[in-house]
Amino acid sequence: MMIKLIKRTISLIFMLVFALVLTNSTYAVGIYFPSNNELDFKPGLEKTFNFAVSASRMDVELSVSGYLSEYVTLSKTLIKSENTDRTFKVIVKLPEKIENPGHHKVWIAAKEVIDNSKISGNVGTSCDAMVYILIHILNTGKYVEMILSAPNVNLNKPVNFAVNLKSFGKEDISSIKAAIDVYSPDNEKLATVYTDEKPLKSNTEETLHAQLSTIGYHAGTYSAVAILNYDGETKEDKKSFRIGELKIKIINYTREFENDIINKFDIEIESDWGNDIKDVYSEIKINEDIIKTPNIGLSPWEKKIITAYWDTTNIQAGFYDAEITIYYEDKTTTETGMVSVIEKKGAFAEEPGVIRLSTTTMLILIIILLIIIDIIWITKKGKIERKQKK
Repeated sequence: MMIKLIKRTISLIFMLVFALVLTNSTYAVGIYFPSNNELDFKPGLEKTFNFAVSASRMDVELSVSGYLSEYVTLSKTLIKSENTDRTFKVIVKLPEKIENPGHHKVWIAAKEVIDNSKISGNVGTSCDAMVYILIHILNTGKYVEMILSAPNVNLNKPVNFAVNLKSFGKEDISSIKAAIDVYSPDNEKLATVYTDEKPLKSNTEETLHAQLSTIGYHAGTYSAVAILNYDGETKEDKKSFRIGELKIKIINYTREFENDIINKFDIEIESDWGNDIKDVYSEIKINEDIIKTPNIGLSPWEKKIITAYWDTTNIQAGFYDAEITIYYEDKTTTETGMVSVIEKKGAFAEEPGVIRLSTTTMLILIIILLIIIDIIWITKKGKIERKQKK
């Protein structure tokens, strides 16, 4: 009876483990397409793009969709799984006239065709991939798209604004320029700077430049509003930018710990400087303990978590004062606060190098243990039976 029970238990556990461990194969298809996948509308324009799909254990079906898809054809609509040639052509043949101006995407899709007879396992999963060809159609008259660029800078360094322009109108623009208003972190208008002035021909790109002196400005986040003027028309764009100082801020840190184990003490910090900062580390004073993090580097404006380890062996549950000091260059940032120590929740200490066992791993170990016990029991039983026969 006991043997049957053990075997039944082992069978059930094996079934459970296989359900957790075994996963069905997933097949993913990708599309390779040219880096230059855009074109400007011209009456009767014809252009061919070379595409390809990645290897797949399923057949891949190709299709076209979206506005203007009627003017796009594919050299293939199906690529068999066994085909070594994975390439296909996308042929664009534009009409003499298209009514709606703008930026129109023609989508090229690759979809795996499920055939369970070719798939090992019981379930097949298809994956789709989509990319596009972008067709630009000019507006009637004068039309400009703009993007304001406002880079972050350090204290007392100038901000070099750039206004990137592209004409999507059929008419040339004789004169185009921009005024850029600068606002403080409190939304107070501080200054106005002006870009250079240029003409802008139809279907061409240009960049206007302006510079802001930040001498006397404080560190913080500012905003800039560029107002574009061209032949009686206006358009605007807004961006924020930062003026930084050599400073590291403490954003957050661990506030609760368990006693009698080694705890992680995480400190989230952020650089307020537009250059790299090397050899950044922290010292934390808690109770009579001093713990230290490893040295790290910070990229401009980067956020990062640095970690120390606090051994709370023989430390009573309760609240303790903590002083966190960040050291960098010749400066420090210090924050004081309070942390709490609570009774240990579990048997596993949160310390580096300790191996954590997942549920699946633990189940597998249990199975192995049960099998070993079963083999030992059966072996001993066989020996006893053989002795009795003698």
